[in-house]
Amino acid sequence: MSVNTTKIVNLLRPGLNAVFGDYAQYPSQFGEIYRTEASHMAQEIEVEMRMLGLGQLRAEGAPTAVDNGMGQRNITTYVHRYVALSFSITQAALEDNLYKTKFPLMVRSLKQSMHQAKEILGASVLNNAFNAAFPIGDGVALCANNHPIDGSTVSNLGTPADFNEASLEAGLIGVQIFKDAAGLTLMAKPEKVIVAPQGQYAACRLLNSTYRTNTNTNDISAVYNLDSVPQGYRVNQYLTAPAAWFMLTNIEGFKHFVRKSIETDVYTDFYTDNLLAKAVERYSFGNSNFRSVWGNQGV
Repeated sequence: MSVNTTKIVNLLRPGLNAVFGDYAQYPSQFGEIYRTEASHMAQEIEVEMRMLGLGQLRAEGAPTAVDNGMGQRNITTYVHRYVALSFSITQAALEDNLYKTKFPLMVRSLKQSMHQAKEILGASVLNNAFNAAFPIGDGVALCANNHPIDGSTVSNLGTPADFNEASLEAGLIGVQIFKDAAGLTLMAKPEKVIVAPQGQYAACRLLNSTYRTNTNTNDISAVYNLDSVPQGYRVNQYLTAPAAWFMLTNIEGFKHFVRKSIETDVYTDFYTDNLLAKAVERYSFGNSNFRSVWGNQGV
């Protein structure tokens, strides 16, 4: 049903002091997590390849070992979905409004609604990171202790704990011993930590202090002095688990594909003279490589 005069009755009467409800929004936050790429297809597919394994010792006169295990392993499919919203206002509501300059900027509000929907969808990959019902390409949750590789598994999941020195150091070590699909150790490096609003104060103290926190000693902070998390921490207001935290690495994995950039349209309906406005865009969020993140559910 269109916005009509009954829904803005006070805007039709003299003496109104103020109209409010249009608030500032947080700036975009998904860009701290995802690499954005344009897409020209209905979906995008990314494939992890298993390369060669370790070189093998060869006895004198013996044949050289053969490794023909190369080939595709994990497949991630990004399916682009439409996100859209619209509204309409009757001609009478527009004509009889006495406070047009104070009337909420509905098209701006439409863009804000679309902006926040994108932030929520972007954060949903992390919000579902520990849920086996939302597997990534290798068949398990994004943050799990049993990501399959040839002949073994790899963990990117910390023992549930508060964000503190011990749990952070465990994650820093865990990232440095990530292995590829063939079991070779790769050079993974922590880059930044993502926390919910509730975790920002602990993150600030732990990552920015030159000395150890919550101890009776005068030891230096190894995390700070080794520059273990060079890009520090970021707060994401759309994380739903207050104690969960994530450490992003230099390994590319988080992808945001844009199939159709946001478009807005405003026009007048020929039959009703109602003003119609809509916004639509099409995109996808996902993760192709668990090695791009270390996660901890917190307690």
